Amino acid sequence: MANILQAKVSIEGTRTLAIHHFGVDALPLEAKEKDGVAGNSPNEWKKTVLMDEERQLFLLPTYFFGCIKYGGKTVKRGKGNLLADIASTLQVMDDQIYICNSDGPIKLPDPPQVIEAGTVKSEKLPDSYVEVIGVRNPSTKARNIRYRVAVKPGWQCSFTILWDSVVVDRKSLETAIINAGTLVGVGDGRQSIGYGRFELKEFSIL
Repeated sequence: MANILQAKVSIEGTRTLAIHHFGVDALPLEAKEKDGVAGNSPNEWKKTVLMDEERQLFLLPTYFFGCIKYGGKTVKRGKGNLLADIASTLQVMDDQIYICNSDGPIKLPDPPQVIEAGTVKSEKLPDSYVEVIGVRNPSTKARNIRYRVAVKPGWQCSFTILWDSVVVDRKSLETAIINAGTLVGVGDGRQSIGYGRFELKEFSIL
């Protein structure tokens, strides 16, 4: 067990974090009355948000597992990289990873403010809100309007990871997390508009 390490990881967001979780409510088993029109559903965010009974926003551990794994793709080992090695050993220990800022936990107001993307300067945005943005469906090429909960830059998360240091040494894993924040990001809109980017603030062995 001497090879098994735990570390506390703390990050701070440098770009907007968008939450658009594809859960069971996104595709209900039974047909429900629709609001809005095809491609424009103002209540879409209610089916895709991640928040607890006190409306505090959180992310799932799978988000950070995937993020760090693909960060490992940028860390070279011989002729390959660390993607497969990180995937084989990394565990994110928290069930729910809460989103905070310097003032404390971030909650979604009831009702939340609805803001069109790009119409309000970042420093004037509320901590959390519903972002309205146009997206293109890659399969149909049709344009849709997306309503998703967003958190302005400056958001913070802390979580605990566990891994085998023989498979991935601590410095390489730290580098993978740094690169994940710069090149991969977490949440929705990562590839299309570069959302979810972050900086590593703490990587401490427990």
